[in-house]
Amino acid sequence: MSKSDDDPTDAATFDWRAFTPEDSPKGLPDIMADPDQKRLATADLVEGDIAFDFESPVADFSTGSERSTGEIFHLQALAAARPVALIFGSYT
Repeated sequence: MSKSDDDPTDAATFDWRAFTPEDSPKGLPDIMADPDQKRLATADLVEGDIAFDFESPVADFSTGSERSTGEIFHLQALAAARPVALIFGSYT
């Protein structure tokens, strides 16, 4: 089965310029060919690996706006006490 000329999933006919800002130093073909970008897009951790340690301020959003609690979330300290699941996503 071959793709038709008007198939939007066909990389050869996809108009990447329509989604690239005019002042962008690189286009989609440049990004796709960049080995550093390919490395960033490939997970090098698997389930069960120890996560990299990080810390982050804890905020309270119970009033509908951000309010600092003065506490710091420290992954290593929490993970030492019990298993931790981290979920990263974008809601934009």
